[in-house]
Amino acid sequence: MSLVVRRETFWAVCLSSVLLLMSSHCFAGGNTGFYLGAGAGQIEGDGDFDDDAGLAKVFAGYNFGWLPFLDLGAELSYMNGGKLHDHVDGHAASLEIDSWQAMGIAGLSFGPFGVYGKAGFAEWDAERRGDGNLDRNFDGTDPVYGIGARLKLFDVTGRLEVERIDTGDIGNIDSLTGSVVYTF
Repeated sequence: MSLVVRRETFWAVCLSSVLLLMSSHCFAGGNTGFYLGAGAGQIEGDGDFDDDAGLAKVFAGYNFGWLPFLDLGAELSYMNGGKLHDHVDGHAASLEIDSWQAMGIAGLSFGPFGVYGKAGFAEWDAERRGDGNLDRNFDGTDPVYGIGARLKLFDVTGRLEVERIDTGDIGNIDSLTGSVVYTF
């Protein structure tokens, strides 16, 4: 009988220790501070340019990790997209887009894993080039929004996110980006 009690006590102590060690990570606020990141992915257009191309992105932000499970932050980013190809008015054409974005971010953290949403504005420029006098420059400031997931290991975080720049002139520009983030 005493052997059974000792096993149960041993397992109870082990389980309690594991839960105690995990609780500090689960109930602490998120990382507070500045972060820098870079990523690569793919953009996809619609409207006249229903195509996809590569993209590169760099960003910086600040995270306010004041509350357990809740992360709030602000982020500035620059996205440089590759050329989207399609036909406009029967002529071959390409569209190259880049944008500066300012967004607010709200997310939920579950230990090292988290999900988030982001919304703000994008200042974008696009160059359309093609045959038949199609050359034209577009620009604008339009809403941008997205969702993502992150996985943190020490001060480095991996992120996977989708975003949409809701442009009126050239159609929506969707992006899928994988990024690496370092928090200071």
